[in-house]
Amino acid sequence: MTARGVFSTYLRISSGPTASRRALSSRFSPSTPASRLHTSQWKFQQPPAANRGVFNAGQIDLRANGGPASPEETKPRGGIFRRVAEKLREKMPNATEPYVAHGVTLELYNECLKQAAYAEGHELSESARFWYDVCDRPKTFMSWAQVTVLHMWMFVVRIRAFELDRVKTWQQHFVDHFFYDAEGKMIHTYNISSGGQRKTYLKDLYSQYRGMIAGYDEGLCKGDAVLAAAIWRNVFDARPDIDLEVLAMITSYVRRVIHGLDKIDNQVLYSARVTFGLPNEEAATVRVESKFIGAIMGAPVVSDGAA
Repeated sequence: MTARGVFSTYLRISSGPTASRRALSSRFSPSTPASRLHTSQWKFQQPPAANRGVFNAGQIDLRANGGPASPEETKPRGGIFRRVAEKLREKMPNATEPYVAHGVTLELYNECLKQAAYAEGHELSESARFWYDVCDRPKTFMSWAQVTVLHMWMFVVRIRAFELDRVKTWQQHFVDHFFYDAEGKMIHTYNISSGGQRKTYLKDLYSQYRGMIAGYDEGLCKGDAVLAAAIWRNVFDARPDIDLEVLAMITSYVRRVIHGLDKIDNQVLYSARVTFGLPNEEAATVRVESKFIGAIMGAPVVSDGAA
């Protein structure tokens, strides 16, 4: 039996898209050229992963990385400016913390935004192909924002485990990057020149952001079925025709990433040396037969000793 039976009850009782989401989606319909859609307004270029000691949060071997990172793994990397910044941070942590948080969270945000990034005339990345083609979702501002917020939330969960005096600063900078980027898209892609109009749209987007974060937090606490329902509402707009196996893959992917982030040392996050895996790598996991679900649904269960 596949994952269909697990989520069906929650999917039936969960509410559909809110009025504000439908309104915001209509305002940002793909009626304008997509040549500049979903690319960071800062044009941030990350160093090659091979030179940065990057951890894939979705593919961490928990047996090999169950403890803190080694000194070599957490050693500052980069040029002279990075090393000078690290020295200043050691000497004046309170004065430099906002600047460090701004730069590092920008790198983390860029990792989130590129998961569903697309541009006219360019081939989709492997992750973007999953979120648009496999998930059968349109290439729109809201589709991009929904996937970006899902990945941001996974980092936010980990940031909450930082030292208390750092959590607020890091989380605020991280969230700010998203809304600055969203406003930049309104200006440059959708030609919304009115500051008042942009402010209204950003308020709607902020309300949706808070709702998505609250829904994912509830799912993190209450279990996979609740988490899947939150993903169904916030990523698939509560569509009744989605492939439940795809939903199960995303749910398993989110759980694996959260677990992987929990296993890495803070210094890995401070250096922004984390990347995401791919949800479709969870296909084999969600297709495993479940005796527990089979018993609940009344399906025959084969004993371990059966031929």
